[in-house]
Amino acid sequence: MSFLNFLDLNLLGQVSLDISTGAYLIWFLPQLFLNFKRHSTHGLSLSMHGLLCVGYLCDLVYGFGLGMQWQYRLITGIGLMSLCIQNYQFLKYGILKEGNHEKSRIKNIYFIFLNLIFLSLIIFALHILIFSKSAHSFYPRSFYDDLGMVANICWFTYMIPQIIKNYFSKSTLGLSPYFVLIALFLNLCDSTSAWALDWDYPSKIGPMTAFAKNLILIFQVGYYAKFYKK
Repeated sequence: MSFLNFLDLNLLGQVSLDISTGAYLIWFLPQLFLNFKRHSTHGLSLSMHGLLCVGYLCDLVYGFGLGMQWQYRLITGIGLMSLCIQNYQFLKYGILKEGNHEKSRIKNIYFIFLNLIFLSLIIFALHILIFSKSAHSFYPRSFYDDLGMVANICWFTYMIPQIIKNYFSKSTLGLSPYFVLIALFLNLCDSTSAWALDWDYPSKIGPMTAFAKNLILIFQVGYYAKFYKK
């Protein structure tokens, strides 16, 4: 690769990264607003929410541990704050109280279990962030790559619980279509940045695999909207 080609790729990667940074800052806003407007999280998959929480926390450690660009670390922090707000919405708007008593009890246990995992990962992430210089000597690069792969597994699978929930309920009323559209745009930007800036392999694999599943979600939004009207 010539020097000029390298400059072109680097510029493309930086521009894509700047664009995706702005998009990530607003990604969760449509979904959070829809939850607030409906005063309900009914129809939104709790498992999808849990996978996003785990993915973002792993990404936080991955990004800081390997000294990724400041944009990468910023959007991870903003995403985690948004998920904390959504976690509160799940609790406040009473999805755990819906359905029969047995179903409500199972959801309560599941919600508590997810929050225990979330809290444990937050404590571990804080340990990495506070002691990042000394921690790096204890944790080799492969450790951070493994966390990056866990994050990408979450990005690869987080849509699946929502897709299944939409299929059985024959509705996507609990899911903001703008949330999914922004996700599709972000998949394209992330893939461009990862390959142009030559990031580690977890960052290259995730966006491409997530794109197809977000397309399924968009199809469901359109299809079940017609189904609902009928």
